[in-house]
Amino acid sequence: MLRSDQILIIFDGRCGACSAIAGGLRQVDWRRAMQFLPSQTPGLLEAAGVSQAQADASVLAVSTSGQVWFRGGAVAACMDELLPLGLPIFRLLYLVPGLHRLADALYRFAARHRDWLGERTPAVRDGEEVRRVDPETEFELRRRRLATRMPTALPSHVTLH
Repeated sequence: MLRSDQILIIFDGRCGACSAIAGGLRQVDWRRAMQFLPSQTPGLLEAAGVSQAQADASVLAVSTSGQVWFRGGAVAACMDELLPLGLPIFRLLYLVPGLHRLADALYRFAARHRDWLGERTPAVRDGEEVRRVDPETEFELRRRRLATRMPTALPSHVTLH
């Protein structure tokens, strides 16, 4: 279940290296500030408001305010959540002209050469059925999407009932 104070990381669950990185980040996420779900989770992409093409091209990070970060920006969002106060230092650096291009280029290079990490077990194996996104997570993602259009429209304490 995605809490309102967590960012959501959407990764390619069929990629062994991506799954291993997500697992490693989960282990060092001492504040439990990130929730990791494979892009193959039924209903997830629709709830997050992203396309299959976007999920196929990059790791995605959905911030607590509903902003979606791609490539280097998603990596920066993960790095920020590992900092003691969760300050957006890496995301701010990512926004510096020129640095986002460098970060995205490094991301694309790493993505093209992920086989260098060796053979890893993917989170989602071929033919394996993946559970649908839970209703609470789906609601939270829809709340975030609405908040990007109308910031005061739906406070985070609103519940499903």
